[in-house]
Amino acid sequence: MSDIRLSKLQMFGFAQPALGLNMLLTAVFVFLPALYAEHRGLGAATVGAVFFAAKFIDMIAAPMWGLFMDSYETRWGRRRPWLALSAPILVIAMYLAFNPPESVSKTYLFLTLGLMYIGWDAFTISHTSWALELSRDYDRRSRITGVLQILGIAGGLLVGLVPTILEYFGSPDYEAKVSGLGWFMMIVLPLTVIICLFSAPERKTANRPHLGFKKGVALLLGNPALARLLCANALLGFSTFIVQGLFFFFVAYTLNLEDKAGFILLFLVIGGAVGLPAWVKASEKWSKHGALQIAMVTGAITPLLLIILPPNQVALTAGMFVLVGLNSSANEFLPRAMMADVCDKDNVESGSERTGLYYSLLQLSSKFASGFAIFIGFSFLTVFGFDPEMGADNPIEALQRLRYFIVGVPILAYAIVFALLLRYPISRESQREMRTVIDERESKALASADVK
Repeated sequence: MSDIRLSKLQMFGFAQPALGLNMLLTAVFVFLPALYAEHRGLGAATVGAVFFAAKFIDMIAAPMWGLFMDSYETRWGRRRPWLALSAPILVIAMYLAFNPPESVSKTYLFLTLGLMYIGWDAFTISHTSWALELSRDYDRRSRITGVLQILGIAGGLLVGLVPTILEYFGSPDYEAKVSGLGWFMMIVLPLTVIICLFSAPERKTANRPHLGFKKGVALLLGNPALARLLCANALLGFSTFIVQGLFFFFVAYTLNLEDKAGFILLFLVIGGAVGLPAWVKASEKWSKHGALQIAMVTGAITPLLLIILPPNQVALTAGMFVLVGLNSSANEFLPRAMMADVCDKDNVESGSERTGLYYSLLQLSSKFASGFAIFIGFSFLTVFGFDPEMGADNPIEALQRLRYFIVGVPILAYAIVFALLLRYPISRESQREMRTVIDERESKALASADVK
């Protein structure tokens, strides 16, 4: 039952899928809404509604994948087969989503997003559950999820870099840049899966007792740390996807930097990379939830800089988005590291390791938030009098309302998350007590199985 210890090279190989994941996540919410709303003529409100509706497929698929992976062990493990299966599903979905026909319907967008979400769920739940099960140490979990976050940040950088490279070597239109980004991901993502599968083993677990539906649900509902974490993660996801979904419109039209949008996106991601080591250290010095509260304070202050950001200033805009992006890595990796500790509490009470289910619930909160954010964000564009097809010709008042919206929503969300984490019930000390109970119980179970 000891931790799985990987060399630096093995850990780097194992973490590779996080590269593809964040590439896809950023590309879908930064580039696809504008592609379908503006360049395929579906309109902002329709695209927002379709993204929100497709999230219901996502929200159904996520817990089903989690329950399925937790319940069935194959000769290759509980996580690996589904990670391998997810790659071809995602490749097909990416081709359809990033290379739409000239005449496209909202049904096409809905079904394409639905297929992508099914593959996405298998991909993320299998890989992240596998990662969270590598260790039961409170601080080592932060370091493991930190490594995944480093690769995720690199993926975000690549998403911004690909359009920038295309812009450097030519003058591609928006559709060509999105298509090029899609093809790049279709090559990279399957390669990351192959590397991961050959880099690390899965943890050997004892036979798990069967939980009845009522008991399983009762344990979920009776876990206060879970409820707080899911609410906090949903709010973080909502604020993140509001910014990502409206990023192109804000940079292109409010700041009048349409041809530099991909370049500016790089600096938002660079901010996350710069901030990550500090958040890992903060979680080890204080606690994970304490570090996240600090991130909420800094995250509420730095967006205020965008209120005074003048248009047509490339260098200043890049610098400000570095500052805005500083806490983004904390928003991503700390909730995942905290969820591993929540799983320990469930393990103590249920006797089962339900990492897949619990992580799928964490994803579920993000998924609802992301769909709701796109729906709200694009609906408010209409309320603000902003028309994506008019671009920079929108009224000045509409462009300013967009600025206030993209700044105000994250500040409100961060304030609520800070309050949710006051007196958070799982500390480093309580997690170590739970780990001792789990290790002793499972060591006995494995020893008993070996005797038989």
